[in-house]
Amino acid sequence: MKSESELVAAADENFIASFRKLVEHSPEGSIQEFGRSFAFVSGLPISLFNGVVVTEPTTPAELEAALEWVSGRSAVHRAFVAEKLVAELGAVALAHGLEREPAPYPGMVLDPPADSPAPAAGVTVVPVAEGGLDEFHGLLVEGGVAPDVVRRVIPPSFASDPDVQLFVARFDGRPVGTSIAIRSCLGSGVYNVGTRPDARRRGVGTALTWAAAAAGRAWGHDVIVLQSSPIGLAMYSEMGFRTVAPYVIFTKR
Repeated sequence: MKSESELVAAADENFIASFRKLVEHSPEGSIQEFGRSFAFVSGLPISLFNGVVVTEPTTPAELEAALEWVSGRSAVHRAFVAEKLVAELGAVALAHGLEREPAPYPGMVLDPPADSPAPAAGVTVVPVAEGGLDEFHGLLVEGGVAPDVVRRVIPPSFASDPDVQLFVARFDGRPVGTSIAIRSCLGSGVYNVGTRPDARRRGVGTALTWAAAAAGRAWGHDVIVLQSSPIGLAMYSEMGFRTVAPYVIFTKR
């Protein structure tokens, strides 16, 4: 097992790597680093996909410069600041007109990852290849994302990236959920776990998370990383994930 500091480093590094991968496949995307402030824009009109991530000590001036750079390129964006750094840096984000979200954003890890249990009855999870994106795209559109944005967020090049694996879950043969595995140097991350409302509480989200975790193990990683929304926290905790790197989110809507 890794030390606590190694787990925090893996959680932070993979979180930032997920945004690097997003920008890599976004023609309008760009990345800049201002000291320890990692800034990125994707060209997509979604605040989650434009912003600044600060996981290590940086100066208020560096964060200020990063936010200026992002705000000049995207009207909607976020700042993710490690909870331990908020006392020093939070005022900078607020001064830029960002609003602090009330709930923390837990960076969670599973170490070591367990073998994936069998899915619940009726649930199957299949990997998605570059040529089979219709189901994956369709589920995101059903979740409220505009079709043109879906195609830009998950282009064929992203699906075929060797550091990425997409999954679709089916319940009784019907597509009902998605997840994504993204590997980086220090760990493998679980992203975009989502289930149609009419298929929840049937083990779909759990199966999708285990599938993405298994992809990480297959890549040779023994640390699996994810960031949890409030709705998923209990599920991930039951699976053995624990919070090691909480972030505070500041959002420009």
